[in-house]
Amino acid sequence: MRAQATWIIAILLFTGLVFAGAAEPVRAQGYFGIAAGLYQSEEKDADRTEVFGIRGGYRFHSNFGLEGSLSRVDLSDAFSQDVPAIPEIGFDLQADLYNLDLSLQWFPGGSNFVLFAGPGIARLDTEVRVRFFGQTASASDRSDIFTAHAGLAYEWQINDRFFVRPEARVRRYFDDDGGEASPEDPLVVSYKNTDYEAGVTFGWRLR
Repeated sequence: MRAQATWIIAILLFTGLVFAGAAEPVRAQGYFGIAAGLYQSEEKDADRTEVFGIRGGYRFHSNFGLEGSLSRVDLSDAFSQDVPAIPEIGFDLQADLYNLDLSLQWFPGGSNFVLFAGPGIARLDTEVRVRFFGQTASASDRSDIFTAHAGLAYEWQINDRFFVRPEARVRRYFDDDGGEASPEDPLVVSYKNTDYEAGVTFGWRLR
């Protein structure tokens, strides 16, 4: 599954570069941005939490663009830890979710309204520490997950260099095989889920 995701991203990136190299329209320009917003899992017991990220892209045509984004979510903030209040027993869960998305963007009629979709890869780093009557044990796991996403946005131009872009995005995680636990790796985490993000990107364009 990881190899398949890599090939899909490579093909989409190559396609964008071909279009960009075939013609340099007047509106062709690159940009960078920072993003912040809220993350919500489809799990009914999950809370909303913050998501932060960076973006970079290139609008190679008045109607089309390509964007790569990297974001981070602290999943341990989204899922409450129900632990009994016993001084001799402690439990700590740390789960960091990183999402790398590649989006093909469509600007209908060359407007500032944006529809986007594409594949991606997520990495879930999980660590659990348990303290039991003076003894401490820990276990960790790392999973790479193939994802797909889609969303919509609107770009408000502050001036010819800066813009603000509110957006909403839905992402599906296709991890259906968490592997098997072993004495060397007792913690195995599988994340097959759908999440939702709403946020704002503050960006600047390259001349």
